[in-house]
Amino acid sequence: MPENNKIFLIIDNRERKLMKLFDERFENIVYKAKQLDIADVVITKDLAVERKEGYDLIASIIDNRLFEQLIRLKDTYENPILIIEGLNAEVFENIGMRISSVYGALVKISYKMGISVIPTQNLEHTAVAIERLAYREQIKHGEVVFSRKAPKNMSEEDRRIYIIEGLIDIGSKKAKQLIEAFRTPYKVLRALKQTEILYTKTGNPKGIRGPLANLSGFGWKFVEKNQKILFGDIKSPQKKINEI
Repeated sequence: MPENNKIFLIIDNRERKLMKLFDERFENIVYKAKQLDIADVVITKDLAVERKEGYDLIASIIDNRLFEQLIRLKDTYENPILIIEGLNAEVFENIGMRISSVYGALVKISYKMGISVIPTQNLEHTAVAIERLAYREQIKHGEVVFSRKAPKNMSEEDRRIYIIEGLIDIGSKKAKQLIEAFRTPYKVLRALKQTEILYTKTGNPKGIRGPLANLSGFGWKFVEKNQKILFGDIKSPQKKINEI
């Protein structure tokens, strides 16, 4: 449980306005800023928040970016939450799409995808909602953001998952998915090394090929970051992938 009722968060470093608000008005919040590929705020190892302002929400529905982000969020965290900020009359008057389509998307997110949706009026209300979520999880229920101190009594399966949770951009859900697929941490790392990043003719990453390509929620960014930190090299399109 957090000491002195302090709340600890991990916040995407592009959320500058939100961090400034926490600095100025929330003495009980301590956060670490880092660039997150998945989620805007991580509250516990199982709970994370994606924040969308009104106009950005509509734009991300139109280009399908929203659903791609939320699929990755759900694949990574047991309890994903979407906060919709400032979806007001002004937004609806200038959205350029049918209101029924907007609510259809929200129904899909909450009903079909099983992601909790919290509407807020503005950034300040969003900060309050995040603080309340974190207070309930961390103070009342004793959950933590990420803890690398393993409990003494762990099953063999849980300890394997715990080891894989040390990878970059991974939560307990994705770590469990990897262990279920490959059974041991060694085989997970071997699968990671044997997964190749695919590139376009102009040299831009476009996907992956290999063992991890058969699983949902693992893309080229995940492979690139973890190959670099684990093996000290990024596999180029021409470079042969060697077995561990």
